[in-house]
Amino acid sequence: MKIYFVRHGKTNASTGDAISHDDPLNEEGMNQAREVASQLKDVHFDAIISSPLRRASQTADAINKHHGLSIIVDERWRERDLEKYMSIDAWNESFDFSNKASLDGVEPLANFFRRVYAAIDDLKQDYNSKTILVTSHGGVHHALYAYANKLPLEGNVRISRMAYCEYRIYEI
Repeated sequence: MKIYFVRHGKTNASTGDAISHDDPLNEEGMNQAREVASQLKDVHFDAIISSPLRRASQTADAINKHHGLSIIVDERWRERDLEKYMSIDAWNESFDFSNKASLDGVEPLANFFRRVYAAIDDLKQDYNSKTILVTSHGGVHHALYAYANKLPLEGNVRISRMAYCEYRIYEI
């Protein structure tokens, strides 16, 4: 299976230090979404899957204008909700499996990775030998990268940050 993973476009919350949970794309983010849609217009997708968060679903909608598929919204592709605790620096530290501190009301890192891994396992079962587009979030990308590269879930698994509306391709 081939996964085209697209990080959502820019939001107003993206311009500051805080991470917001469900902001829509701003004008720049909409332009980014249209640009990545143009880049991917000639790729055949068997399915388009999106996080339910607005910034990801708006990105999927822009891309889908060239494909005309029914977008599948899957809660398992949503980002961790850390906004009441997080600055960008703290966000980076939140991907360290050796950090055993828990935050009240925040999904534990191991649970987050299990959730994303289950979504990937289901895609493998449902779309074996197919090409899938997933629009989601930077944190989710860390889990996908770890899965695709069979990384052990230890230490800090945060990889290089994806730009807004950047896409990466994974063979799973």
